[in-house]
Amino acid sequence: MGCDGGTIPRRDELVKTKKKPEQKDKNSERLYRWKHCALSQAPLRAPVVACELGRMYNKEEVLARLLDRSNEAAIAHIKGLKDVKELGLTPNPGHQPEGPLTGDAAPDQLTAENVCPVTGLEMNGRHRFSFVWTCGCVVSERALREVPTEICHRCGAPFKEEDLVPLNPPEEELETVRCAMITRRAAAKSAKKAKKEGKRAAEGDGEEASGPSGSKPKKAAKHSEASTSGEPTSNRPALRVNGVASAVLRDKAFDKVRSSGFSVASDPKASEAYKSLFDTHKTANKNPRAHWVTCNPQYF
Repeated sequence: MGCDGGTIPRRDELVKTKKKPEQKDKNSERLYRWKHCALSQAPLRAPVVACELGRMYNKEEVLARLLDRSNEAAIAHIKGLKDVKELGLTPNPGHQPEGPLTGDAAPDQLTAENVCPVTGLEMNGRHRFSFVWTCGCVVSERALREVPTEICHRCGAPFKEEDLVPLNPPEEELETVRCAMITRRAAAKSAKKAKKEGKRAAEGDGEEASGPSGSKPKKAAKHSEASTSGEPTSNRPALRVNGVASAVLRDKAFDKVRSSGFSVASDPKASEAYKSLFDTHKTANKNPRAHWVTCNPQYF
């Protein structure tokens, strides 16, 4: 029974074979990486930033993640905006806004939004691109190889070979890029420390050269004078001028009395105005109130 009428069955109709796993379209995956943010998977829009691992992000998304302080493994190497660089992209003059894809439109036929400023190669993932960490300009590696230079092709800023960071590197090169990131950060940290120490040394040399040899700074001299006096200025007894305390006259009179070693009232060289500052003067007997420090016993 069956197979009547001359029907000839095929092997795939009689034997069930194991289906092959579906494979990702490499071209679609490549275009997706170069057109979408590595964090939010949203289409890239200016301003676009990149980290030292070569991944591209929307700047707004990076700011939102940093403010949220989310501990995501994807941005564990980004502690702040200093760890990303805004990319200097060159727009493609032949780019047309993408509409809805039809059945006969292939992803390879779509134009890229940006190109290399030297060779004109499109940034669609078919060609390797790098950006300069110091200025953020994006150029193709073909331009860097064919026109070797230490000046950026786009903005003219100087750079070194270790400042080049590949964009969207393949998985097998990711560990090399990570090692380069660690080396670059360590070099920047040591350079900053050396600059700070040099600035501090220059300030010290300037202070020594500004004054004569052996002279003390004003603040140090003032502090030494206060320390040699033996007693803080604020703790010295207040002198009275016509019943009103005067701190300025108090300090001058107190220092002079302390250095002289005898009563001011018996000093023939002292004027009456100067003697009137002290309680030993005859005008002190007419004072209706006692001195707040000496507590004159004549009023007890």
